[in-house]
Amino acid sequence: MSWIQDNKMPAAILGVSGAGVIGLGVVLFNTWSSYSATLENFDNINNGLAILKGATLAPTPENLALKQGVVAEYLSTTDSLARVLDKLQPPVAPISNTDFKAKLSAKTAESRKLATALGMALPVEYNLGFDTYTSELPKSDQVAAELSGYLDAVDEIVNTLAKSGVKSVNLLQRSELASEKDTPAPAPPKRTPTPAGRPGQAARPVAAAPAKITERNQVTISLTCDQAALQLLISRLASPSEVNNFTVVRLLRIENEKQEGPLRSAAAAPVAPQPGSGEPSAAPTTTTAAPPDGGAPATAKPVVAVSVAQPAPEDAVKILGGEMLRVYLEIDLVKFLNTQAAAPATR
Repeated sequence: MSWIQDNKMPAAILGVSGAGVIGLGVVLFNTWSSYSATLENFDNINNGLAILKGATLAPTPENLALKQGVVAEYLSTTDSLARVLDKLQPPVAPISNTDFKAKLSAKTAESRKLATALGMALPVEYNLGFDTYTSELPKSDQVAAELSGYLDAVDEIVNTLAKSGVKSVNLLQRSELASEKDTPAPAPPKRTPTPAGRPGQAARPVAAAPAKITERNQVTISLTCDQAALQLLISRLASPSEVNNFTVVRLLRIENEKQEGPLRSAAAAPVAPQPGSGEPSAAPTTTTAAPPDGGAPATAKPVVAVSVAQPAPEDAVKILGGEMLRVYLEIDLVKFLNTQAAAPATR
């Protein structure tokens, strides 16, 4: 007690601190207990919801009518979507393999002519990505019909590049169709029965894998353009009113032509000329004309030379935004295959 009496102020501080620590401990214990109880209640509710969602519906007329209504709404929505997607696909016209080769030659010539007229440079070896068929024919007329639609889509993309103001196309490649490759198509998956869940219960077959309803063909392009042309190109590729095919820009990589900024000396603004330092303006002149009767010449009115106003000197230098861009594009041409027939397989 003698130390507490001799050191009242430190003893009071220690006492208050100890009481605060004990009170804080009580508050933390109560809070942790409340959190644990709340978390346990939350987990119980989640588990109950999971059990309810996974439970089998009772075979009552009310549940049957509700499920039939949901299924009917789903079928109506998917059928409407299928009809819309069918309208977005260009028709595939039959064509022979010899006619396709002639069409490729004509399309290449037209594409070169349009690019020259709009100032877009093309590679030296340029056949719209169909270089193989300049020297050989497609395997069959069916393959030629698929290639014909593919050719129209690639030609439309190149025309969009030219109309958007692209300066040059450095690379143009395309992916091959499945019918062009020699590998056979994979066999459809078989329906295999699952083991019975209970003794005496019949095995339920596993649903078949959803039918493939889309096919993607990729067009790879490397080009050079400015910023305005690139913005216009991306906008047109995303607009269904500009392109007839369903295009998706899968990959876009942009690199500035100038990798380093200008020097400070090169970026200095030009000095405006001082007043009076320009060329002197022409002084007013007078002209006289002699009369036809030989009398004294009459003094004509003075003719004043009018100087043309010169444009104001530049007071700033553009540092960024005027350089060219090197752009790498991977464009997917999405084709929807038999959407009306494939819809029941995915239901």
